[in-house]
Amino acid sequence: MPNAAPGRIPTLHVQADSLPQAHYRAMKAVWEHGLAIRTEYDRKEDGEYIDPPSRDARVLIEIADPFAQPRYPPVSFCEIGTYIAEIMGAKDHLVLPIATLKEAIGGELSAHQWPYTYHQRLVAHPDLDGSTVNQVEMAVERVAKTPYTRRAIATTSVPNLDPFLKEDVPCLREVQFRCPEDAAGNLRLNVSTAWRSRDLFKAWPDNVIGLTFFFQIIAQQIAAKAGRPVKLGSYADYSFSLHIYGQDFKQVGGDKEKGLRSFFDNFDEQSYLDRSLTSDDAKEMLVLPQLRGLLTPELTAQWRFPPASIALLQELIAGIEAGKYTV
Repeated sequence: MPNAAPGRIPTLHVQADSLPQAHYRAMKAVWEHGLAIRTEYDRKEDGEYIDPPSRDARVLIEIADPFAQPRYPPVSFCEIGTYIAEIMGAKDHLVLPIATLKEAIGGELSAHQWPYTYHQRLVAHPDLDGSTVNQVEMAVERVAKTPYTRRAIATTSVPNLDPFLKEDVPCLREVQFRCPEDAAGNLRLNVSTAWRSRDLFKAWPDNVIGLTFFFQIIAQQIAAKAGRPVKLGSYADYSFSLHIYGQDFKQVGGDKEKGLRSFFDNFDEQSYLDRSLTSDDAKEMLVLPQLRGLLTPELTAQWRFPPASIALLQELIAGIEAGKYTV
């Protein structure tokens, strides 16, 4: 059971060499030390909760090398190739214009009416007057000129809009890029992110895989601007609420009455790493097939991809096939 004292959200620190190791250690830390607390998504039946309270903590996770192999945890709940495409901007066209969002305040949006994507908020951050700011472009310029700057930062928050929307607001809040020199004099892109809320069991691995894929493109852009190589460094993310939902407890904690083993009965840390996928395996098994699938007539029509999105998907596929990008 959680060890957190009632009324106090614990603060945990997880360090790891790789992404799967970080996920396993974070799961264990939150499961063992998280606070038992209700969420706004707990299910009810006849007015009574049918889900136990979540396990929740504030957690800083540091990954020494997010591209260390194996890179893909064996637990995944999304099509990671499709998610990478979204992180890269393929679905930004689904984001409603700011004027429409203002009119939608307090109302429901359909599945194909999005209030944001992370990519859109970072490269076309909106203001209520309709203007936008490319924060990533500005951050790349700043860190290329002054690699040790602490000001290369981007936010997804729109304070005069988000708090009034009935739909969910972005979980990712801020991203910071810094490029200290390593012992050999090479620039290393270190990235830090801050998150409002994360589903540790179902969302955290895919979030990190998608974003770190995007960050390698940022490293290439900084290198082009700075006129010197930039290698990827460490990644750290801090979640104000990193949680395991009560509705997932049977998958995480098992169910003795039904003979279901817990996540930790099925895996110790080494077996979790052993069952994780390398980038090469994930590329051929998951990422490229899913990206190619988005270009089928059926999915192109379903997502209403404009020519710019189709060109982006084609460039992603070609870049991954040619080894320009590591998935």
